[in-house]
Amino acid sequence: MPQKYDALDRLVQFLLLIAAITTIANGVFMLVQPLDWYVFVPTVVTTGPPNAHFIRDIGLAYLGSGLILLYAAANPVRRWRAAVVGGLWLTLHGLLHIYEVAAGICGPATFWADAPAVIGQPALVIVALAIVYARRDRRSGPH
Repeated sequence: MPQKYDALDRLVQFLLLIAAITTIANGVFMLVQPLDWYVFVPTVVTTGPPNAHFIRDIGLAYLGSGLILLYAAANPVRRWRAAVVGGLWLTLHGLLHIYEVAAGICGPATFWADAPAVIGQPALVIVALAIVYARRDRRSGPH
């Protein structure tokens, strides 16, 4: 029997889809045009000279996370574990940026310039998972 989705299910799908699409787009940009990506993100140029291989390495992490989140978005109630895996790297990356500001490695201005992408993507996943988790007792989903 096909699962019926309500408004909260659709919200979870939407949050995961936005995180997936933006993560995939960033990863593809990093893979296809690493040096253009380097100058496109203004805070990156302050970290040192570009390294196309390293940018592509990180692009693969973004692409992988995004594809897993895309898979999870299709049915987040049943695929919530995929959302956890897809959001893991994004969350750890965001925590690294928080640590760097707290440790004085970079300034608050850099953090806030990066925050929409670096904190925004994992925040979408965390909110989506919180909704799924809060509703777990009302359905046969994650336990």
